[in-house]
Amino acid sequence: MRPLQSAALKRGYQVRWLLVGNASKNLLEPGEVDAGDIEAAIAYDPQAVFAPGDQVPGFIPGLKVQVFHGLNEDKRGNIYPERGLFDLFCTEGPIRTAMLKAHEKRGYFRIRETGWPKLDALLTKPKESRHYERPQILFGSTFTPRLSGAEALYPEIKRLSQKSQWQWLVTLHPKMARETVEKYRALEGENLSFFDTGSVIDLLHRAEVIVSDNSSILQEFLLLNKPVVTYRNRAPQACMIDITEAGQLEDAVRQALNPTAALRKAIEAYGPSMTPFLDGRSSDRVLDAVEEMIQSGWKDTKPANLWRNFRMRQRLNYKK
Repeated sequence: MRPLQSAALKRGYQVRWLLVGNASKNLLEPGEVDAGDIEAAIAYDPQAVFAPGDQVPGFIPGLKVQVFHGLNEDKRGNIYPERGLFDLFCTEGPIRTAMLKAHEKRGYFRIRETGWPKLDALLTKPKESRHYERPQILFGSTFTPRLSGAEALYPEIKRLSQKSQWQWLVTLHPKMARETVEKYRALEGENLSFFDTGSVIDLLHRAEVIVSDNSSILQEFLLLNKPVVTYRNRAPQACMIDITEAGQLEDAVRQALNPTAALRKAIEAYGPSMTPFLDGRSSDRVLDAVEEMIQSGWKDTKPANLWRNFRMRQRLNYKK
C-alpha cells in the first residue's frame, strides 16, 4: 500500500491508515498517520477507502476500492469471490479482469486495469549493487499449512545452513505459526539470517534464487527475472523448478544458480503473462481511476450486505 500512499501524497491528498489488531500498529513508519479506531476512521469521512484484501467495512464513508494483495494465480483456484463490497476493482491485468467481468452485469461496480501498486516499489528500486562472496538464497513461505513448505523443508534448510556454500535469507508470512517462526529464528548464524517482512523488497533484489511454495512472494521474484525453486506448488509452471521432497532441495538450488536457456526464457516470459503494467506507475493509474469515478458523479448502489457488515462490526467492535 505504500506506493499508493506516496502517489497520493504527491497529488496533495491526505492519507490515513486503519490497522486492525494491536500488533499491526507497529507496522507504521515515521510520518505515516494512524486513523485511530473505527469511529475515528468514520469521522475522518474519506473520499476513498483502499483495501488490499477482499473485505472492507461498508459503514466507513467513501468509494470502496480493492487493489488486491497479490497477482492473480491458482493458489486457491481461479474463481474470484465478488461479494458486493466494492465500488471499484483495480486489477493487475486481463486474467483478473476477465474473472470479474462475469459479475459486471450486476451494475454496481466498475473494473479498471491499472497494474498492482505494490510492484511500483519493487520495479523502481535500484538494482542491488553490492557484491556478495557467496550466493544469496532467499526462503519465503505462505502461512496456510496445506500450502506451506516451511515445516517440511525446515530440517533440510537447517542442514544446508550449517554448510558455508550459500548465505540463507529467511522471511516468513506475518501470519505464520509462531512455533515455526521461532524455529527458523533459532537457525540464525553465520550462514543464515532471519528478516521481518518489512525487508522483503530489499531481499528480493539481494537474492539470486528464492525457495518457496505457494506464496505470492515467488511471483514478485519472477518479475525480477530470477530463478525460483518451489516445494509442491499447486500449479507448477515452466518458469519454476518444482520439487516434491525436501531431499531434492540442494540439487534444485544448484540448478537454479545455473539455469538452462529454456528456464531463463520461461522466466522472462512470466512477467508479461501476469501483468502488462511493469513500468512502476500502477499507483498513479489507480488514483486516476478513482478520480475519474468520483468526478463522474458516482453513487453507491451496492447491495446492503447486512450480514457481512454485521460480522465486520463485531470484529471491529463497532456497535453504533
